[in-house]
Amino acid sequence: MTPGAVVIGGYANGVSALRSLARAGVRTAVVLTSPHDIAHHSRYAHEVHRVLDLHRRPDGLIDLLQDQARRWKGWAVIPTNDNALTALSSYRELLTRWYPPTVPEPDVVRQVTVKTNTHRIAAEAGISVPRYYGAANRHTAARNDIAYPVVVKPAGGSGFWEKFQRKLLVARDPLELVTAVDGIERAGLVADVYELIPGGDRQFFTYTVYLDRWGRPAAEFMFRTLRKGPRFYGAARAAEPAMVHALREPSLELLRRMRWRGIASLEYKLDPRDRRYRLLEVDGRCYPSHALAARCAVNYPLLVWREAALRQNVSAAAALWPGIWLHLHADLLYTAVQERDAEWRWGDFVGSYLRPWVDAVWSAADPTPFLAQWAGTVRKASRENREGRQMETARARIQSMPVTIPPRSELP
Repeated sequence: MTPGAVVIGGYANGVSALRSLARAGVRTAVVLTSPHDIAHHSRYAHEVHRVLDLHRRPDGLIDLLQDQARRWKGWAVIPTNDNALTALSSYRELLTRWYPPTVPEPDVVRQVTVKTNTHRIAAEAGISVPRYYGAANRHTAARNDIAYPVVVKPAGGSGFWEKFQRKLLVARDPLELVTAVDGIERAGLVADVYELIPGGDRQFFTYTVYLDRWGRPAAEFMFRTLRKGPRFYGAARAAEPAMVHALREPSLELLRRMRWRGIASLEYKLDPRDRRYRLLEVDGRCYPSHALAARCAVNYPLLVWREAALRQNVSAAAALWPGIWLHLHADLLYTAVQERDAEWRWGDFVGSYLRPWVDAVWSAADPTPFLAQWAGTVRKASRENREGRQMETARARIQSMPVTIPPRSELP
């Protein structure tokens, strides 16, 4: 019987991974890791399982994989978020009893998930990186040589997102940095402070690659971000194929030094101050916009499955395509609510929808995840609106309560 694939994580990345595998008729099981996941609504999810506290209890995922080992033996396990990547790497030796390895060893993965490790190795390889000011603590906040604005990035784990509902924080002055540090310390989190590279969303470029079991680049693809949400430092919500030849060899050299295998995506930003590309981060799992690569004939989840589950030699060559990738849900929401900077052009926004496009979630053949995503947004907005009204009502009641001041003789 042909082995299938287990997709860990059910957000937009997971939806795209299921569809990418379905093109080859691969049977799939999806493991939801967040209450906001939507991949289980896909017609291509043949099985659905839940490990919603993966960031707190990674052994929950391992228990599931062990419980299903008899049925899933030989299947490829494909992570779509960092928590899944870390868990699979940490238990890699145990899991190889039943599953072919699809992620590197723990010490290799830590070079990607711990950003200070990534930047240290990148600098050794001659790759430009943002200036590092130190850990996000009171000592760093007291430095007088910091050039603002700066970004405060988590050192690892998902607790940062749970606390702040964003990938990172931006501090525009010393007071904002102190406030960010206070919040991080109260939450018991670990983060770092870096310079913020100036420039708009169109200055972000991402080189992606699949390194086979021998470390050879079996497939490569590059794209340019058009819009992010939030702008400057959020996730891409619109992107187009691109090619910057100068990024290929430095990226491969960095991954060779890391001894990386499998999917990797390296995000750079073109610094307008000196026109140098600065490495921001490296991801080692299915990234959100990998559907764009699939549209251009580089199907990363399928490459993982073919090499791991079928033990085939794999390769793919990117094809030219004039269209773009969109995360329609995020693109419309952020366009509606976020502040637009001087670089914003409505013509560019509308023009992107006149090009051929592939969406992160929407598919006419598989529409339910998209509808579920919007339904969740409506429920969240309704809940926040209701909670806001309740707070206003409570505040009004408090303000309307009579205040009786006792006679002076009764005061203590």
